[in-house]
Amino acid sequence: MNKYFILISILLLASCSDFLDKAPLDSPSDKTFLANETEINMAVVGCYTNLWANWEGMPFYLAFDVLSDNGWDRNTNDVQKLAQGANDAQSSFVQQVWRECYSGISRCNYLINNLSKVEGTVSASVLTQAKAEGQFLRAYYYHYLIDMFGDVPLLLENVTLDNAEVPRSPKEEVLTQIFKDFDEAAAVLNTTNKPTSGRPTKQAALALKARIALYNEKWDVAIAAAQQVMQLEGSAVELDPDFRNIFTYEGQDSKEILFSIQYLFGYQVHPIYRLFGGRNGGGHANKVPSYQLVDSYECSDGLNIDKSPLYNPAKPWDNRDPRLAWTFALPSSGYSDWQNEPGCIFQGFQFETHRDSVKCWNYHTSPASYIDNQDALNAYASFSGINWRKYVNDKNYGDVNNCDNNIAVIRYAEVLLTYAEAKVKAGQADASVYTALNKIRTRAGMPEIKDLSANDLFYAIARERRHELAGEGQRLSDIRRWKIAEKVMNGFVLGRMQKSYPKVAPVIDQWGTPDYDAAGIPIASDDNDPNTSMRTVDKRIFNPAKDYLWPIPYIERQTNPALTQNPNWE
Repeated sequence: MNKYFILISILLLASCSDFLDKAPLDSPSDKTFLANETEINMAVVGCYTNLWANWEGMPFYLAFDVLSDNGWDRNTNDVQKLAQGANDAQSSFVQQVWRECYSGISRCNYLINNLSKVEGTVSASVLTQAKAEGQFLRAYYYHYLIDMFGDVPLLLENVTLDNAEVPRSPKEEVLTQIFKDFDEAAAVLNTTNKPTSGRPTKQAALALKARIALYNEKWDVAIAAAQQVMQLEGSAVELDPDFRNIFTYEGQDSKEILFSIQYLFGYQVHPIYRLFGGRNGGGHANKVPSYQLVDSYECSDGLNIDKSPLYNPAKPWDNRDPRLAWTFALPSSGYSDWQNEPGCIFQGFQFETHRDSVKCWNYHTSPASYIDNQDALNAYASFSGINWRKYVNDKNYGDVNNCDNNIAVIRYAEVLLTYAEAKVKAGQADASVYTALNKIRTRAGMPEIKDLSANDLFYAIARERRHELAGEGQRLSDIRRWKIAEKVMNGFVLGRMQKSYPKVAPVIDQWGTPDYDAAGIPIASDDNDPNTSMRTVDKRIFNPAKDYLWPIPYIERQTNPALTQNPNWE
């Protein structure tokens, strides 16, 4: 029942919109609202509403992989334009993120600032819990704002027409408030980890505090917050023994998930099965991973594919990090024995994108039937030749738009990676860093990392973040804070060769970024055969003079002249 509390309550809140518009004799007015415990619960639920701010029906932060070198959006929209460096301050997506976060902040402020109305008539424990949830959510919304926009208005009270022209506050000031809110929330919230309840815990507040501290190079803050979560390992938090389980319906209650966005059929659903899924399974392959991401994964010996003797260019998926097959649907022709590999059966079909593979096996029938292969024949099949596997569950076959599996905001593996990176950056690269990092690698079936220089250890952690968290919305923030976006976001998003694989591995740099030109691998052009050269899926341009921050939305500056614009945006 806990899984459904927030969604059912949202319906109650939504049904109150007319109720709140009636005369005060019929219902509460803004002068009397929060008069009792029921109304407090309604206001708390309202603070959660903006968690469902969506990008084509999914949590908006999943777009952050499409906006990075990890992926591509086939739809012609403002997200694609933003990734291409072709957008401006009128971007609807940028405006949506700004407005949804501030809408959530406004709801939280109303709750926090009006709890005093019922002091003495409602139990102190109810008031304390309500405030803690409001502070957690306010900090959550603000952490996206400062990450994407830098300086933003710090609003702790609800604005009126008389005080609506609020200038941007320094990012550092907002960050201080975020830490304060997370700390005060963590002091109240309990550690009972029930991810399907939709309610935050102490460890969720500390984990998100560690994340935003890492993003802002507050190494000591990140270390301390992460350590407090790590102290709960084995009781309230733990790594799930099976990486794949976390992204399934069955794994929604995993103690690795510290906070997640809740969905429930009939109330709130998302279309990830359709947007990520392949054509055979009824998906549209709208959002696809880049081939560069796939080639960044190590071989099972822990070496990059350009260094490992285990790498076979003709069978590129053999002997690789198991998370490669767990995170992506990979063409079956890339395996030595595809029938015994998990990566090539996707949505109940043999997954193959080689253009000559006009037939494939359908395992939804018994016995399996041989059908036309839409993942090779359809003009809108995956342009990169690869599909995302995370959150694509066979349960949704036949009902592709009504997925109700929860989507994780943050999980324990990220906390361990945050701790490891912050320790290295703080000059404290000790045994605990290797322990944290190797817990994740051991879970994945990868060899442990040992005895590296601090510099090499940092790069190993950076690569691990990319592979562990791919498709979960972290990559955009990572390439921006590491200041590598101008390198990885200038050039082409690549897809597989239509009828073959490269004869050699690309050159892999310390970040895990493949370089095909350096290896002499042809890129599709008028002079190169598309069947035997890498497909150019999209062209990206990243201007470091402006693109490390998003523009303040045009309409916001028109309605609030006190807002200044970020550098080199109009």
